Amino acid sequence: FTAFSQAHSTTASATRADPHTVALMNPMGYIGRVTNPQHWRIRVGTADRDTSLAIAALLEAKLQNTGKHVDFALPWDVPHSGDYDLDALFAWMKQVAQPRQP
Repeated sequence: FTAFSQAHSTTASATRADPHTVALMNPMGYIGRVTNPQHWRIRVGTADRDTSLAIAALLEAKLQNTGKHVDFALPWDVPHSGDYDLDALFAWMKQVAQPRQP
C-alpha cells in the first residue's frame, strides 16, 4: 500500500494503492469522529501472521479511550483463519443486547 512496500516488492509491476482507499480501510480515523457502536468484541489469534497484535491492541485502546465497551482477547496459538468460538460470540451478543437494569 505504501511507497516503502512498493520499493521493496519482489513483484516488478507493484503499484501503490490509492491513498484515499487506504485511508478508508483504517478504522482509527473514524473512532470518535462518527457515531460508533458502544460495544466491541475484538479477537486476534496469537499465531496470526496477517495482522499484528499491536494493531488490535491500538484499536482496543482508542475505543476504550472514547468510552466504548471492548471485549478484547488474544486466543492462544490461533491463526488468522481461526475459530473464535461462535457460542461465546453469540452469548456476548445476547448479553450486550439486553436492556440495562436501573
